Amino acid sequence: MKSIRLKYCTDNRCTFKFVNQNSVADLEILASTGGQVNLRLSLKVGEPILLTGSTESIEAISQRWQRFQTSVEIFFDLADYTIIK
Repeated sequence: MKSIRLKYCTDNRCTFKFVNQNSVADLEILASTGGQVNLRLSLKVGEPILLTGSTESIEAISQRWQRFQTSVEIFFDLADYTIIK
């Protein structure tokens, strides 16, 4: 099953959560300001997940997402992005 990997951190530790691709309605690239890329991972059920990161450009994340959707890749890694909400 194809999944998106997210990293949740607290003061004590970080844990990873895997979201099944079938649970995802859309990945939207909101903006790029000051080297930060903001994303919204919309789920079919529940609140959207807002993320921010500076690991790659808008073009790179967009290409990576398109490749993930059409290829046999199992994981789409968003662990380098910080979850805002």
